[in-house]
Amino acid sequence: MRFFPCLLSSLSVVAFLAAGCGDSSVVSYRIPKEAARAAQPESPHAGMSAGAGMSAAAVDSAGGPALAWTAPAHWRTKPGSSVRKGSYAIGDEASPMADLAITAFPGDVGGDLANVNRWRAQLQLPPIGADELPTMLTHLDHDGLHMNVVELVNGQGAEAMRLLSAIVPFAGATWFFKLTGPSELVAAEKAAFLEFLGTIKPAAPNADTPGGAATVNDPHAGLDLTSSTAAPPIAGSDMANTAVTTADGPGLKWTAPAHWETKTGSTMRKGSYLVKGEGDEAADLSITAFPGDVGGELANVNRWRNQLQLPPLDAAALGSAVTRQQSNGLSLTIVDLAGAGGASGQRMLGAIVPYAGATWFFKLTGPDALVSREKPAFLSFLNTVQTP
Repeated sequence: MRFFPCLLSSLSVVAFLAAGCGDSSVVSYRIPKEAARAAQPESPHAGMSAGAGMSAAAVDSAGGPALAWTAPAHWRTKPGSSVRKGSYAIGDEASPMADLAITAFPGDVGGDLANVNRWRAQLQLPPIGADELPTMLTHLDHDGLHMNVVELVNGQGAEAMRLLSAIVPFAGATWFFKLTGPSELVAAEKAAFLEFLGTIKPAAPNADTPGGAATVNDPHAGLDLTSSTAAPPIAGSDMANTAVTTADGPGLKWTAPAHWETKTGSTMRKGSYLVKGEGDEAADLSITAFPGDVGGELANVNRWRNQLQLPPLDAAALGSAVTRQQSNGLSLTIVDLAGAGGASGQRMLGAIVPYAGATWFFKLTGPDALVSREKPAFLSFLNTVQTP
């Protein structure tokens, strides 16, 4: 999937996943591990002078306010450095990998235009002028933070590189969350990257490090399972009974089982439910929607498999790994995944629903036994999903 200059700056994160206008234009963020040259540059800000309000070292996390985040379970933590606040490797070690770098510098580091043009230069793209900048940025607001997100791509085929990056001003500094790597790999990680951005928040005053909240080995990474209290009904009724529209198209509506508790929504989710089990057991039901096909069925199924530490499927194996059904005029692709390795004991039920030029995702994640018990309720729930 590509991102295009035709994006409006007011689009939400949902619209940010829209396809682009062409491979040669700025598309949207990501970081790669290309041979030795692009795998891990000495500095995430390579090619940038230390002027324009930028210091040679990252903002001291102990001496000032920091940010916290929760990384997807399949992102592998890498050793930190004096420059990086966080560092993750993404992909198969046998292939070129993607790199997620988190850095912070005092001031505005030259401003959005300078930062975007620096990244364009890294991908051997020509600079843009100030008049073009608004079409290259997607603005996201989350937890009191204002983010500008950009996606860039250059090259074709196996040689193509892609960069996804978020610029986050915070407490007199500028934080950068940058994913770079092979274009196909970064594109497949786009949804996970955007969900990751939705977890970023100001850290607790006494947090040891900005990444102290990052639970890389937590199979619930990116899921809000911290509260067992249902959110107040929206507009006096269950949110599930109200059609939720995307930023640029019609929405879907549904009716959730009575025992699922509505949770507070977010900019990332169209719906959110807490599913309680015995004792402290809890599962999370998330509903999201993004323009386009978000990489297609195979990429999305493999992204979920990766989250549960399962090997990827090839196109030939996809058909036997999913269940397809028609319901209320909609086509649903359903998966049931049991975790392995560090995600052993976890289970995920997911449904992919294309609708009106977008793709909707209905995903239940939690302890294996609880999610297994909830499968009939989940399937019945899917049968309630319908157009407005």
